[in-house]
Amino acid sequence: MACRLPVAASVRAARPAVGDRAFHASAVAPKPRRQRNRNNPFALNQMKHFQYDDIPTFGHVKLQKQRQMLDYYRLLQHEVPQLAQFREPFTPAPASDVLTFELTHYQGEAHPGARKAVLHAEVRELFRASQLTAPAAQIKFLLLAGARWRPANVQVVEALNAARAQGTEALQRALDTPDLGTLKISCADYPHETQNMKWCSDVLDRMLSEAQATPTFDDVPLDVRPYIKSEARGGRLPMARAADFPKEWL
Repeated sequence: MACRLPVAASVRAARPAVGDRAFHASAVAPKPRRQRNRNNPFALNQMKHFQYDDIPTFGHVKLQKQRQMLDYYRLLQHEVPQLAQFREPFTPAPASDVLTFELTHYQGEAHPGARKAVLHAEVRELFRASQLTAPAAQIKFLLLAGARWRPANVQVVEALNAARAQGTEALQRALDTPDLGTLKISCADYPHETQNMKWCSDVLDRMLSEAQATPTFDDVPLDVRPYIKSEARGGRLPMARAADFPKEWL
């Protein structure tokens, strides 16, 4: 005959053993600070008293600078003389090369200013090397350049405006002056300096091409305001007024 166990006894028998139960994932109680610092070699209370057997922090900084200078002296002594085998004679640029690019490099570190490219050109040499032989095309090129054209002084701009009113021969004599200033085109919009150099070169090509096209803008004078500095305003340019423009423009 089958024996029936009590309900409480059957429930107790169905429970798993203590070793089979899952452990509770609870946080471990932190140890006291004194117990934590007992085995910590960097604890302040574990540090021994200064035995005057070391130098202070400033002395270590001084030694580090001396090690750095010794490293440079070793480079000068052993590696710099080896650069003589890469020596090349200097060859100046031919007279036909009228464009100069200015690049800035920060040796040994990356800098956002290193991508900037600046194109410089003497305006007189640029006119001789390019196809801008007509005085009207040269004046239009200066109009297109705007503030990128930097003449030697304001008198050069005023002389060109006065010569335009006198005729083509007077304008040709005014353009034959030895110093017409320089042209400056800069760009830092692209991530690489070669891309910025290409952009400056493309802008110059478009300016030269547009200067030979029509119309010639014979009735537009050269603006002298970008080249005037006001001492009373701390070097800032005065604000343009209606009286500064020709009457036929209004």
